Amino acid sequence: MGHILWVKPVFHEKIWGGHRLRDVYGYDIPSDQTGECWAPSAHKNGDNTIIEGEFAGKTLSQVFDEHRELFGNIKDKEFPLLVKIIDACDDLSVQVHPNDEYAGIHENSLGKTECWYVLGTEENTKMVMGHHAKTKEELVKAIENDDYDHLLNSFKIKEGDFFYIPSGTIHAICSGSLIYEAQQSSDITYRVYDYHRKDKDGNERDLHVKQSIDVTTVPYQPYDLANQVVENIENGTRTLMVSSEFLTLNKYDLTGKNTIKNDKPFQLVNIIKGQGTVDGKEVRLGDHFVVCSDQTEVVYDGDMTVMICTL
Repeated sequence: MGHILWVKPVFHEKIWGGHRLRDVYGYDIPSDQTGECWAPSAHKNGDNTIIEGEFAGKTLSQVFDEHRELFGNIKDKEFPLLVKIIDACDDLSVQVHPNDEYAGIHENSLGKTECWYVLGTEENTKMVMGHHAKTKEELVKAIENDDYDHLLNSFKIKEGDFFYIPSGTIHAICSGSLIYEAQQSSDITYRVYDYHRKDKDGNERDLHVKQSIDVTTVPYQPYDLANQVVENIENGTRTLMVSSEFLTLNKYDLTGKNTIKNDKPFQLVNIIKGQGTVDGKEVRLGDHFVVCSDQTEVVYDGDMTVMICTL
């Protein structure tokens, strides 16, 4: 029998956060401005605690450092992936993330490529993805002129939409969005624009204009998701959402008992809908765990949707 690490989420309050992480998932959140649930996560800014088993009380980063054999003996200096659930009660800043090279030089961090699956929206919920500048000069001019109405690519979204966001992509989650996010384990965000809004002390949040210009891909290059695959399994379907050099994400819509193989260094697993059992243990919407490399298969049973993120 291998190891399944059940983790306790870490929550982050945000100026744009709300209370759906409590209302939808039943989490004990710190306030009604809670924007992010990090789980599974071994990042220093949101390191999950193991809640049961032989490693109970240890953090995921500790187990990763001390028992690398449970993670396929990967050579990464730090745990490479991170999953969040994001509740946007207001618009997030327009932002962009650096790649590994830039983040390594300037931030001593991994870069940040990420992907989003839309868990829920309100009426007319939008998203910002990409920009219309054809050259760096056009990008700089639009930023200097505060001309974001013409610069940004904005559109409506709905539940079930999926987006892959390579580093260098200008983007913003907007008000009304509930988002599952899988990403490189990085907390580096460069704010391009924040609507000139002020915090409780009357101050605007810091922007990172120079860094944003440095790292933004020009022109915008939408990622091609044409290779998504839907496969019928014993009781339900498996959808390959994306497979890239940074992460692979599969969505399982289960209607009964299924055995899911694990041939990866680890699997980051989130129950995003429904309830059932995992190797006989009861689970429900909002549970999170890590399947280690010594656990070669897991038996799922129930009516639920399961996200599995791997390298």
